[in-house]
Amino acid sequence: MSSNNTAYTPGEALQVLSFEVGAQTYCVPVGTVREIRGVTPPTPLPDAPPHVRGVINLRGQVMPVIDLSARLGKGPAQDGPRQVIIVVENGRDVAGLLVDAVCDSFIVEASQISPPPSVGDEASALVSAVVTTESAMVVLLTVDAILPERPIAIAA
Repeated sequence: MSSNNTAYTPGEALQVLSFEVGAQTYCVPVGTVREIRGVTPPTPLPDAPPHVRGVINLRGQVMPVIDLSARLGKGPAQDGPRQVIIVVENGRDVAGLLVDAVCDSFIVEASQISPPPSVGDEASALVSAVVTTESAMVVLLTVDAILPERPIAIAA
C-alpha cells in the first residue's frame, strides 16, 4: 500500500469524504483532501487527456482539474448546481476533482473495508477498496492513481 494518505491501511479505521459522480457514490481518504471549492472554469491545455478539463489557479498554485466522471470511464460530467471541485493532494501533486456533489464525511471501521474484486480491466487500479455501509456500498478511490502524471513545467 501507499505510504501516505492515498490508500487505506488494512485492519485500521479510516475517515473518508464521500461524493457523487453520476448515480454512484465514491469516497477518498480525508487525509488527501485539502479543500472543497466551487467550480471555477478551467483554462484548457492543448494535448491534455480528455479527462483533464484544464488548469485553475488556486492561490498562486496552478493545478489540473480532472473530470472524475470522464476519468472513471463514465463520459464527461454534466454541469449541475451541486457540482464542486475537491482539491486533493498526494505528496507534491495537487489536483482538483470535478464531482457532481459532496455527500458526507464519516469514519469507516476496518471490518467495513474490503479489497476490490478482480475485474480484469484498467479501471481497477483506480479502486483502493470497497466500503460497505448500512445503506450502500461505496468505492474508495486511490488518489495517486487518479492524479495525472507529473505535469510538464510551463515557462513563465
